[in-house]
Amino acid sequence: MTLLGGDLGRETFKGSIINHLDTIFDLKNKNTLWSIGNHDKTSDDNFKKITRKDKYHSYIKDNTTFITINSQDSLSSIVGKQKDFLLDILYKVNTKNIIVLSHKLIFMDQHPVLDSEINQICNGGKGNCYYCHNTNNFQSEIYPELVKIKKSGKTLIWIGGDLGYKTSQFKYVDKNGIIFLGNGFWYKNRKNKVLLFSNKDSQIKYRFISIDTLIKYQSNKFIDSLLRAD
Repeated sequence: MTLLGGDLGRETFKGSIINHLDTIFDLKNKNTLWSIGNHDKTSDDNFKKITRKDKYHSYIKDNTTFITINSQDSLSSIVGKQKDFLLDILYKVNTKNIIVLSHKLIFMDQHPVLDSEINQICNGGKGNCYYCHNTNNFQSEIYPELVKIKKSGKTLIWIGGDLGYKTSQFKYVDKNGIIFLGNGFWYKNRKNKVLLFSNKDSQIKYRFISIDTLIKYQSNKFIDSLLRAD
């Protein structure tokens, strides 16, 4: 699986950029999931033409339900048809694991601990604009439903991708055991990391690895050894 957290380029759909990205990530592959970011602006039809997927969708593999969210829609809030889609998937899920992918780290807004850290962690600071981390309905309307799902015994992970300029990684595990992660990189950052997952016997492990180290020693054996170290 390849999980893309958005902002794949400065203007992702300008000129031949998207074609180049497709040669790297194989965007039409069902195992490539992409939560669209503010630099990935394009029509719903064009996104589907390029990826064969809607801007929000779900996918099941290895006892894990992957849910991709479009956090650019409605400026960080999950509303309307997308909210209905998300809640319907959560209510019906029968896999052990759930991984939700969004561009914006919408779970930080109005959180008693995380809200004050948005400007130090996220590429887009707090505000009211297309690239900002806007005030949204996550805490009031989405999070309570996640808690219900978590209490049913599921492993629940939410990943945001709007990182890289200030920091490359983020991790927070809340009192209910829901795991919130963030990952992204910027070409000028010498401490870029990539978020790796393993899923053995439906037990998910994850770790942030230096991208330079991964490139230097890339092999399945090396990656497995890093994840086993935890």
